[in-house]
This record gives sequence, C-alpha cells and structure tokens, in this order.
Amino acid sequence: MRDQQAYLDFAYQANAEVAALAKKIIAEYYVRPAAHSYFSGCSTGGREGMILSQRYPMSFDGIISGDPAMRTGLSNLAIGKWIPAAFNQIAPKDADGKPMIERAITDNDRKLIMNALMKQCDAKDGVADGMIFDPLACDFDPVVLACEGGEGDSCLTPEKAAAIKKAFNGPTTSHGVQAYPGFLYDAGITATSGIRGLLVPGPGIFGPPPTATEVDVDTESIKDVQPLVDSMSTNLSTFAAHGGKLIFFHGDSDPWFSPLDTFDYYKDVAAANGGLDAVLKWSQFYFVPGMSHCGAGPSLDQFDLLTALSNWVEKGIEPKSVITTGKAFPGRSRPLCPYPKHAQYTGQGNTEDAANFECR
Repeated sequence: MRDQQAYLDFAYQANAEVAALAKKIIAEYYVRPAAHSYFSGCSTGGREGMILSQRYPMSFDGIISGDPAMRTGLSNLAIGKWIPAAFNQIAPKDADGKPMIERAITDNDRKLIMNALMKQCDAKDGVADGMIFDPLACDFDPVVLACEGGEGDSCLTPEKAAAIKKAFNGPTTSHGVQAYPGFLYDAGITATSGIRGLLVPGPGIFGPPPTATEVDVDTESIKDVQPLVDSMSTNLSTFAAHGGKLIFFHGDSDPWFSPLDTFDYYKDVAAANGGLDAVLKWSQFYFVPGMSHCGAGPSLDQFDLLTALSNWVEKGIEPKSVITTGKAFPGRSRPLCPYPKHAQYTGQGNTEDAANFECR
C-alpha cells in the first residue's frame, strides 16, 4: 500500500488491463476475438469482479462474485477489533491481567449454542439436517440461553450471552449507527478447522490474539474506509444494458466478511436499478448454508455457477437453481436458490436428494 502504483493496481486497474491484453492475445492466436468473456473470483477475487462491473462495465459479459472483500477496512474493524473486544470483556485473565480470549467461549458453551440454534432454525426449510437454508428467517437470540441464577452446564452467564449477541450484531458507533453489518447465526460458527468460526476466538488472522476490551468505533470506522479498494457503487446501468449478468454468492458462516454486507449491497443495487424484479433479470444472489470463507465448513460447497452464468448470457436461460454437493455431507445434494427464494423440502422422498426440494 506504500507504493502508489501498486496500490492502484490492487485497487482496480490490474484486472481490466490484464483482461484487455488477454483479449488481444486470444484474437491474435485464434485469428478472431473471443465470443464471450467471463470473470469468476472469491474473496479479493469477488471484490475484483464487483470493481469490474462498476468501473469497467464493458470488459466482461458475465461476472461471478463470491464472498467479496468489498469493504476490507470495515470488515477488519468487525473481526479484528469489535468481536475480540466483546469476547475479551468476558474472558478470564492471565497472571499479567490480560484477557485469554481463547478461553472466553468453552466447548460446552459452543455445544449449548449450536443445539439451541439448530432447534430454533434448522427445520424451517422442512427438514432437520444440520443446515439452515432460510438464514433470513432464523430468529435465534443467544440471550434465551442466559442463566436465571448463577452458572450452569445447561445455560450461559448473562454476561456471556450478552457478549455473544454484541459480537454477532456487529460494530456500532456511539450514536447507534451500524458501521458494519452483523453476522448470521449458522452451522459453521463453531468450526475449528480452516478459518475458525466466530465462536472460536483466538489468535488474530494477521497476528497474536487481541487483548483490547474496548474499541472506538466512531474513530476507527472513519479511519478504516478505503475509497479506492471499497466497491460500493450501485450504478451498473451500462453493465446491465450491454447484456451483462452478475451473480453473487456468499457463505453464511463466513467469519471474515459478513454475508449480510454483500446482501445489503445487492439490495442497494436493486433499489438503484428499478427494484428487485428488474434486477433479477440480470443479477442474482445466493446464500450458501454452512460455508465458511469461499468454501469448507459444514456445507455443500461444490456448485457450478459458471455454467449457469454462461447459459444465461449465451442462451438467455435464467438460472432457477444450481445443484450443490460437498465433502461434509457425502451423498447429499441440494438446490441453491437465488434470493428471495430458498431450498424447501417438498415433504416427500429422500431428504438427501436435491430432486425432493424446491425453491420457494
């Protein structure tokens, strides 16, 4: 970031320059230009796809943007400062008086929360299968697990329940303004492999465990805005007008970038471009239950959006759903449905087979 040109390349210039050069090479080699061009990326790649649709709308016919790192400064405020501070407030202290964040939430706490969460939200899609396919309908509140008197193995201390709720609600300023969205309660929040789930606090992503118990969101939220890297423009009229198609997906258990931030952006795009019905003609959003950051977690994280995208662009076939599978649930398949629909069990047939689910 200290080198201006390197910063500009990372922020938005590199992908468009490489795409233009690639098209020249293709046209030279095949003696004709490429018929269509597509971009697919996740995390920073997801942000790059958004940048291309916003700043270089004629470069690609179709774009897939997964778990986009769309506001890295503010997401780092959430996961690197706000959430650790909430957990440090309830963490036991070491000999030097510093909070041991890795002990703030115990294995028993995680078991209690996950059992209650699944009881509350798992079967809303018609079947209890360890996956929450209707995340926006999940109304779980950890405060319901708070002990009425003292501690116990079957409840959380009121302070612990409040800290978890505060962490998941996301950072707010002293005036109550949401600086970054909260996170979903989902099946992967207790994951211990890969990128840890939000209920497994410990070392920071870029360093040792944070020890602060407070964060000045008013100051930090201003300092952490990165105008060139952030990809929030909703004026996609040129991209849509030239026939461009844009598909978003986001893991519901992503502990790094909140799926609700991407979803909020998608709703803003709809509001700025004629409403959801109009935008659904050229853009879709998919929640991916259980999936961590760009994959893994207790999820079905193997799905082919590229074929769906190319069929949409080249044949005019709008994706109604895509079939997803994954190593976490061998033999299981489900349809991933574009918002505002979600997979719902029909009530008949094998619950492991996507054929017995429909988008509602």
